[in-house]
Amino acid sequence: MPEIAAAAPASGISRGIPAPAPTGSGAVDQAIAIWSALAELGVTDAVLAPGSRSAPLVYGLAGPQLAGAVRAHVRIDERAAAFTALGLSRFDPEHPAVVVTTSGTATAHLHAAVMEAHHSRIPLIVLTADRPAELRDVGANQTTRQAGMFRSLVRLDADLPAPTAEAATATELRTAVSTMARAVAAATGEHPGPVHVNLSFRDPLVPRPDMDPGMDTDTDAPPVQAAPAGQERSSAQRPQIVLTRRSRPLPPQPHPVPISARTVVVAGDGAGAAARELAERHALPLLAEPSSGAHAGPSLIPGYPALLAEVMADPQHPLRPDRAIVLGHPTLSRPVIGRLLGAPDVDVVVVDPQLDFADAARRARLVVPAVHGDDDADGAELERRRQQLVAWQRAASRVTAELTSTWQQEAALAVWAATGEDDLLVLGSSSLVRDLEQHAGPTAGRVIANRGLAGIDGTTSLAGGIALAHQEAGRGAGQSAEQRAQQETGREAGQGAEPGAGRVRLLVGDLTALHDLTGLVIGPLEQVPDLDIVIVDDGGGRIFSGLEHAAAPPDLLRRFFTTPHGTDLEAAATALGATARTVTGTSLGTALAQRGSGLRVFIVHQEISAAALEQQAEVDSCTT
Repeated sequence: MPEIAAAAPASGISRGIPAPAPTGSGAVDQAIAIWSALAELGVTDAVLAPGSRSAPLVYGLAGPQLAGAVRAHVRIDERAAAFTALGLSRFDPEHPAVVVTTSGTATAHLHAAVMEAHHSRIPLIVLTADRPAELRDVGANQTTRQAGMFRSLVRLDADLPAPTAEAATATELRTAVSTMARAVAAATGEHPGPVHVNLSFRDPLVPRPDMDPGMDTDTDAPPVQAAPAGQERSSAQRPQIVLTRRSRPLPPQPHPVPISARTVVVAGDGAGAAARELAERHALPLLAEPSSGAHAGPSLIPGYPALLAEVMADPQHPLRPDRAIVLGHPTLSRPVIGRLLGAPDVDVVVVDPQLDFADAARRARLVVPAVHGDDDADGAELERRRQQLVAWQRAASRVTAELTSTWQQEAALAVWAATGEDDLLVLGSSSLVRDLEQHAGPTAGRVIANRGLAGIDGTTSLAGGIALAHQEAGRGAGQSAEQRAQQETGREAGQGAEPGAGRVRLLVGDLTALHDLTGLVIGPLEQVPDLDIVIVDDGGGRIFSGLEHAAAPPDLLRRFFTTPHGTDLEAAATALGATARTVTGTSLGTALAQRGSGLRVFIVHQEISAAALEQQAEVDSCTT
């Protein structure tokens, strides 16, 4: 357990973090210790929604002890705040982001992001402020049973009691610091994911204005000589709270898996480079989803879904696999999930170090934490496999060419084509990601999608968080001190960064965009994410027309599934502060190529021919 210790010698290694200077509020004292611990443990960003009970966390974060160690972002909508934090964490899981809310119904709005973080295994630190024990279950305002509300989804669930009102004791401070250390370790450990710490705060919730920062009011702390009146004792002079650091888990040991000429590699969401490396090492077909992190290379089979449906329908097809090695979380394609991985004559091997491995068809024979191919193929056999790869690619190209092309697909492919090596593309859960799965070629850019639960919640906010992290990662690279200072001034003034290498883009359908309009609300004092949002507006949810619901009566399909919205998306985005314009699929590529910064929204509509426009004008004239 952490302990309060005397300050470490100047020549020694610090045992932890300095205890906060007394503020006259135990809640603020504890908040300072919490933020100091999180910063030391690698947290760089926090997203806060406004509220009174969570005020100590605001004062603590803004205090001199943190000195900007954790970047603060403010969102007025708690769901947008949670998904912004999830986006920050998705960009770099080694530095998990924090989301902070006040008590009451505010906490409920975090649930969708916590669910996605759990199923996607993305670290997310959730801090919810709460009333102290004496105000719970007695009808106090904005007080509910929020402790443990995410218990089935989080890696750690803690309910910290409120610290002493006027000054947090040493025991209370080290308990808070120890809990934060455990939370970060759990969020980033062997099974990464969200953690929830419920923080009870007792009045006063603000620091006392007349408090002498040199006065030590903590009777449980070792005696420390008071600083002269009006002067704050330096951090080196204050007692230290020991901070527990847990070593990161080692990579799992690879297990041998048999490889044959009829083996395929399936790369689901988040599979990473290991899937591509395995396929290329053994000259195997690679069936990679757009957000797999493996959608490139000589083994890639673009257009595999339609081909796989054809192959698996014929037990004697020359391309029919007999083994599938699955990495990541495949969710997009029914030919993959049902026909390939559900086939009784296909040996399924799942590569996953966790117990919640993906096996939707429940046919996996073997699960290994990591893989290396057990393959005795000689040069001649590898050459035969390469010829088989060519046969796969040609067959997939043939089948794809026979499919009907749509203007929505063309818009999605324009965004895909605009994604370069330094760019990052975020994909919403809609028909568009499946259009790319069927039609897109290889990409050098990074592609991210919320495929944990494949929901449409918070997609714009998620992309905003990713864009903020992307900007921060690129800030200062190759710049002079003067340029960095100018950029920091712009950031504090609510501006985006200057156009530079790499761009973050979001590709979504209209319903996904409408579902997170508050993701466009960035306050004038906040850093604006550099983000291009491409909304393919086809008047509702096209995906249902490709499912079994397509056979429903047209009126029922349209009202209850397609759900037309009748919203002017350009006007809505403009009203919320974004730079918005309407384009066609033909002009989209040119629009994306133009340099710019901040939030840019491109609403893509179907291009209507001159003849169709003339015909519509005649109809309109007859009805007026």
